[in-house]
Amino acid sequence: MAARVVGIIGSPRKGMNSDTLVTRALEGAHSKGATTEKIYLNDLAIKPCQGCDEFPAPAYCFYQDGMEKIYEVLVNADALVIGAPAYFGYFSAQLKLVLDRSNCLAEIITLPEGKTIFRSRLKKKKKGIFIWVANISKNPEPALVSMRIWSKYFANIEWVETLVVTESDRENGARKRRELLQQVFALGASLI
Repeated sequence: MAARVVGIIGSPRKGMNSDTLVTRALEGAHSKGATTEKIYLNDLAIKPCQGCDEFPAPAYCFYQDGMEKIYEVLVNADALVIGAPAYFGYFSAQLKLVLDRSNCLAEIITLPEGKTIFRSRLKKKKKGIFIWVANISKNPEPALVSMRIWSKYFANIEWVETLVVTESDRENGARKRRELLQQVFALGASLI
């Protein structure tokens, strides 16, 4: 059975840098026999987290909207390629909505020594690539900290690679850099 690799694009601009790089990574995964698909977060109607006081288990949220597609992917996919542009040194609101709405993907566990931790409710471990695309921003750390927390405690993703692309709009844009496109193709292939 072929591995299922899903690209999640956090940019509102189709065909531009984030979209092109995710697409190229998916082509790399496909070259190794994976089935691939793309999700544009901007096309999904996702309500912001409402901070409910109750836990929605066995569901992942009380609200049923575009986030249901993301939950399905997080439960069933074998690997993810997530790409998003840097907005104010972080990432797009589209991707931030996904992280916020993943709050109930984890349960709070109290360890014997009294320490409280999050544990993902998702059983399937997935591989992943995160692509952070920036033009002026140079410090990806705020975005990467959030992605690390989300992937470890909520989404159950092990990052194979985090690709930081800066000066993305210089000259012809990141989507036209041949060496970058080759690199991201190889990263996608490494997921399989």
